[in-house]
Amino acid sequence: MTRAIGCVGAIVVGALVLAGCSRGTDRSDAPASEITVFGPYRDAEADHLAEVLREFTARTGIAVKYTGTADFVSDLTQRLGEGSERPDVAIVPQPGLVRQLVADKQVIELGDGTRRALSENYSDQARLLGDVDGTSYGVPIRLDVKSLVWFRTDLFAEHGWSVPGTLDELEELAAQIAADPDLAPWCMALRAGTATGWPATDWVEDLVLRRQGPGPYRSWTEGTLPFASGRIQAAFDEFSSLVLAPRRLAGSVASTIETPTNEVFQQMVGETPECVMVKQGDFARAWLPADVTVGPDGTVDTFVLPDVTETEGGPPLVVGADVAIALADSPEIDALMTYLAGPDAGETWVEAGGFISPKSSITLESYPTDFGRLLAEHVLKAKELALDASDSMPPSVGTTLYWSEITSWLAGSETYDGLATTLDDAFAATRE
Repeated sequence: MTRAIGCVGAIVVGALVLAGCSRGTDRSDAPASEITVFGPYRDAEADHLAEVLREFTARTGIAVKYTGTADFVSDLTQRLGEGSERPDVAIVPQPGLVRQLVADKQVIELGDGTRRALSENYSDQARLLGDVDGTSYGVPIRLDVKSLVWFRTDLFAEHGWSVPGTLDELEELAAQIAADPDLAPWCMALRAGTATGWPATDWVEDLVLRRQGPGPYRSWTEGTLPFASGRIQAAFDEFSSLVLAPRRLAGSVASTIETPTNEVFQQMVGETPECVMVKQGDFARAWLPADVTVGPDGTVDTFVLPDVTETEGGPPLVVGADVAIALADSPEIDALMTYLAGPDAGETWVEAGGFISPKSSITLESYPTDFGRLLAEHVLKAKELALDASDSMPPSVGTTLYWSEITSWLAGSETYDGLATTLDDAFAATRE
């Protein structure tokens, strides 16, 4: 799941009408038709997107109106159904919804110019994040790196622990930490309203990707490799033994279910830490107290969850991706999509911080912090970028149902067989 802290409730920010301004050098004197853009960004994020869109208006004279919402999936579904508020472009944080909209023939295939811009400004892996079954429908706008492990640097130094290079070494490290009577290897927090449980799904996804590889991982997200498969159950079993076994988790499983996701670091960064590591996406940087520094010499540092073996380029990354898709067809919309895929769109947001671009054409030097440069380097070097599985599944499976089922499994009120049956049946219903 992508930035799940804002997934509950519906708040629509005021629309931003981005008319032409004096910075343009090639805009026409007469205003063109207004393009409407609908997305998940609000507040400061909406302001950053506004700057990106203003530059497009300055260059072309085409006005753009952006509306953001906190309840994107249901609000977009409603707008597409009503028709009167149907947006021209949507920025979608759930690839499974893109696939569903393509199947419903709601999405316009990208034009030749946009595809050329993608080839010129994205790595092959990043460019393909907007594809559905080999056809280019989306422009990746933003990435979240989900495969990070955050750790207390002083505790690693004090005990002589090293960053593990493989999953087996991570298991050995967790066992060593668990032997300390005052520390647990892991902290975890799962409470997020209707999205409660999503950090646990992220754990399973990373383990499926590493143990089974990218092909089976994609088959799982598409429903052709069922939850009932031994391959998927093995990931749940490994998650259970690595993280949930006695002495592995600070507090109880029940307490982690009741702890809000944005409080996950509280037991790790206090004066008397109860755990050493937290697995969470890069956006969790915002959840750390202001006085906590990040980096090799900081209070906490990060490493990518290791692979089965150490390989050049590092482990695969599970990423969340926001993808722009065209829901209507016009030269103006095509121009906007090409601009979004081009070398300049997003650079001002990168320079402002808190934003990881999927574009290889944006240099590491554009990122204002060491942490931002590190994340961008992980994306550029990773041997595999895999879209978050729950976000890639059909919304009726990956949104709410998968999260609630894994929460019930964690709480002991659902067996794995029951979870698998429920989710595989939900997949089957999407094909009827």
